[in-house]
Amino acid sequence: WILSKSELEFSDRMQLQLPESSAEGDVDGSSLFGLAGGCCFDFSPHETHLFLVGTEEGKIHKCSKAYNTEYLETYEGHTMAVYTVRWSEFNEKVFISCSADWSIKLWDHERKEALFSFDLDNQVGDVAWAPWSSTTFAACTADGKVHVYDLNENPHEPVCEQKV
Repeated sequence: WILSKSELEFSDRMQLQLPESSAEGDVDGSSLFGLAGGCCFDFSPHETHLFLVGTEEGKIHKCSKAYNTEYLETYEGHTMAVYTVRWSEFNEKVFISCSADWSIKLWDHERKEALFSFDLDNQVGDVAWAPWSSTTFAACTADGKVHVYDLNENPHEPVCEQKV
């Protein structure tokens, strides 16, 4: 987005493409065929040219502002829509994601597999890092609960679970 005079103007950074195997068979000739649906994105606070995009297909794409036609990496750990991706403010390699598949996943952007996976027994609508700790994050689920994890305390169970 660019603010010029009294207008806010946008420019496309990238059009998300489905993998070629998913994009075969354009029956109706639709111009949108082969485009993926983006649900969320986050820019790296450490490397400002990098950003992550979570898709309806459950994939996370690492992208660069320098390349608008291809992904740097694709992470395939979720089986349903990815609702949130967030880079860690403390560790430049780490990001977290949550999905409709009831899971939160912790990633190192240099590895294709998730480092940790947490099953919350309900759709996870959002996840956020704590601003004071590199190992603490909170997530909210569709059943109205907030789950707080501290990986230093217990990497397998939440330290707090509260109905809101």
